[in-house]
Amino acid sequence: MKPWQRNRFALVAVIFATIITTNIPGLTTAQIVSLTALYILLFFLYLKFFNRYQK
Repeated sequence: MKPWQRNRFALVAVIFATIITTNIPGLTTAQIVSLTALYILLFFLYLKFFNRYQK
């Protein structure tokens, strides 16, 4: 099983955080894209460093 499949709740949290971020009216498009990229980066770092599974 792939790591992202084992961490569906973290993936859902990233998706909800992205949805909430896009609905904030005070942010510009560049800020929304930057925050979305940051959420995705944090998710992949979480998968890589904090969830080490034996193969």
